[in-house]
Amino acid sequence: MLINDSFYKYIVINQDLLLLTGVSLILAIAIGANDETFAPVTGAKLLSVNKAVVMGALIVVVGAVTYGYKIAKEVGTGLTGGTIELPQILTILLSVAILLVLGSWKGLPLSTTHTMVGSTVALAVILGNYDSIDIPKIGRIVISWFISPLLGFLGSYGIMKLIIRFKKNYIKGLDDVDRLETLFSRGLIVAVIITAFSRGANDVSNAVAPLMSSYILLATETNTPFIDRVPLFLAGICMGIGLILIGRRVLKTLGNDVVELSPTTAVSVQVSTAVITFLAASIQIPISGTHVLVAAFVGTGFASGSKVNMNSVKRIAISAIITPFAAALSTIIVWYAFINPIYG
Repeated sequence: MLINDSFYKYIVINQDLLLLTGVSLILAIAIGANDETFAPVTGAKLLSVNKAVVMGALIVVVGAVTYGYKIAKEVGTGLTGGTIELPQILTILLSVAILLVLGSWKGLPLSTTHTMVGSTVALAVILGNYDSIDIPKIGRIVISWFISPLLGFLGSYGIMKLIIRFKKNYIKGLDDVDRLETLFSRGLIVAVIITAFSRGANDVSNAVAPLMSSYILLATETNTPFIDRVPLFLAGICMGIGLILIGRRVLKTLGNDVVELSPTTAVSVQVSTAVITFLAASIQIPISGTHVLVAAFVGTGFASGSKVNMNSVKRIAISAIITPFAAALSTIIVWYAFINPIYG
């Protein structure tokens, strides 16, 4: 029996863990609502938005439960040293969830990593815990915010140039064009599956990382195997729900507004994004998959000579810059308006 009596007793006594789990699942819905992984597929008209969100939801769960475990343990509450108590964790989870839902409602693809870092640092400042802020770890994450989009741009630009060269050398007629587009359509589906898997692994950590130490302790103290995977599984499901219910708005923004895509051009976007997000998940670095994908759109557009909607790009870039500060503001509001009055 996987779940024994001691597990139930532990859960009944530790009601704070139940509360935190519930809030983290709300955040997971918000994270899923802001998942734009399938935007190249919908933009290239290979899948409808409805099919894309359902397929994405299933893959996200698998990524969250498998690769997501190590990333969630790595991220944990490590942005600030020491133990973060119930009111603080609630503040972070709620403020990030609110911001992501608002972004999704407006069709803006926000970075969950940006919001989590901004919220966590803001809370440390509110509480006066300046010495507890892990500057080196935050520095590495912030550096990844710049490096990963650059890699996304360069990767998609290079891949698109290779595709163009291949077309010039080997494509002789319409039949060859049709065969190539069919081949790239299949490759695109494979690439988007890898990306969705990696995004599920990467993004689930933002929802459940603060809970992982408690669930690992729970698994040990109650001798209940695999119970530390439960929050990942539940969060994966909730991310899928968010993607299905709200995420279609973000898919439409990226899939149609930034650059016009065909199966060929969509492949350069998705392959570049898939490689970078998968490598980041493998070495347990929480990057912004959102910004990698947006940069890959731009790189493909520049390489192929397609018209890039720079207004959309600028809007997304501005949102990326202000996201940590918006998360900080959301944290201040949640802390002083709700959490502090309740918990004192």
